[in-house]
Amino acid sequence: MRTIGAILALSAVGLTMAAASAGAGELKYRPVNPSFGGDPFNSSHLLGIANAINKFEDPKSSTTSSATDATDSFANTIQASVLSRVASQIADQIYGENAKTSGTASVGGTTLQWVQVNGQIKLTLNNGKSTQIIELPAY
Repeated sequence: MRTIGAILALSAVGLTMAAASAGAGELKYRPVNPSFGGDPFNSSHLLGIANAINKFEDPKSSTTSSATDATDSFANTIQASVLSRVASQIADQIYGENAKTSGTASVGGTTLQWVQVNGQIKLTLNNGKSTQIIELPAY
């Protein structure tokens, strides 16, 4: 009877050790946030969640600033359109059908001078503070 008790005791101890070793494993920490070494594909998901739960408003944003932004945007668009047309006219003087071999144009405090020499066009831009020289092939 002692042997059966000893066998049962050893069996219980063995089962306990087997169960303990089967459940144990090495724990590894893997960050989720890509800022801390996590998967970079999580960034857009995490940003979307953060924006969805963000309840803070920008104090600079208001209805008056959006109206001002629209006015500024319109003014910038008109200015860019006018400058684009001026640039096209200057480019026509340099490369157009009746191209000039040299000339000067002044726009908004910037002076553009060009001269065609040996198959090259030398552009000199001067804004009063700095001078930039660009050489282009003459077609």
